[in-house]
Amino acid sequence: MSLKTPGSATTCAYRTPSPFSSRRGTWKSAASGSGSQFRTRERRWRMDWSRTKTIFIITFMLLNIFLGYQLTLKQQHGDLPELASVNLESRLSEEIDININNEEVEEEGGMISGEWRVFEEVFLNQSLEEQNLSVSDDGLEIRSELESPYSLVTANIQASADAFLQEFVFRGEEYEVAAYDEEEGRVGLYQTYEGSKIDEYEREAFHLELELNDSGEIVQYTQRYLTITATGEEQELLTPLEVIDILLQENQVLVGGEREVSAAELGYYNLLEIDTDFQIFAPVWRITVDDDTYFVDALRGEIQTSMSN
Repeated sequence: MSLKTPGSATTCAYRTPSPFSSRRGTWKSAASGSGSQFRTRERRWRMDWSRTKTIFIITFMLLNIFLGYQLTLKQQHGDLPELASVNLESRLSEEIDININNEEVEEEGGMISGEWRVFEEVFLNQSLEEQNLSVSDDGLEIRSELESPYSLVTANIQASADAFLQEFVFRGEEYEVAAYDEEEGRVGLYQTYEGSKIDEYEREAFHLELELNDSGEIVQYTQRYLTITATGEEQELLTPLEVIDILLQENQVLVGGEREVSAAELGYYNLLEIDTDFQIFAPVWRITVDDDTYFVDALRGEIQTSMSN
């Protein structure tokens, strides 16, 4: 805007400030402050990420060192079980003579159940020949009389009995010789499960008995048969060495003198000793020391009983 006074040639120019210029200045100032704050936050974020990345790197380095250390230990001590077994055998040999060839055998087993099979005479007569068969009133026992005596070689009684079992006995391959009484003319056999005898602690409770004449020939037999069912998962069993150690620790076997462990046999035993049609059996080590026999639970290491032969 221009002002002109009368009589004067002088012109005074006056410029009114624009409100928009003031606002533009304000905007410039605000934008400048916002950019500064953003750059500050960016610098902080970069510092935090750098710090986090460093922590991750250190953590992974420590983890790798730890895993490497564990691997080294595993490689160095991978033979510890074998060394422990050697040390146990060495320690036990100082207390008792161990004369068995399966002291370190590793076995697996579990609880089993058995139910006596009920036989039908008609079925037996159709499947078994050259013998006269009868069945007990309850159907649990077979009684057989051979038409011709069967010669048994007592010098190798197990092999000789095996041949007879295959030919004349129902599922005869599942039975194994447990005792031979020459005076009484009897051979006692136990049924087996996965190659191990099923026993009931009672020496007279054989599952199969062969009766011999004066010439040592089989003339008749009586048989019972258990239908076996596994009742649980198989587990790793104690070794004979571990069982012998338990017997020594529990003072069941007196050391001193020239005592000798002469046999260690795995079997399945009826721990409840209940005479019923349905029975439960557990894997048990039968340890023979001189004239004594010890029965130890192969799963838990519990000493069941002992008896003198």
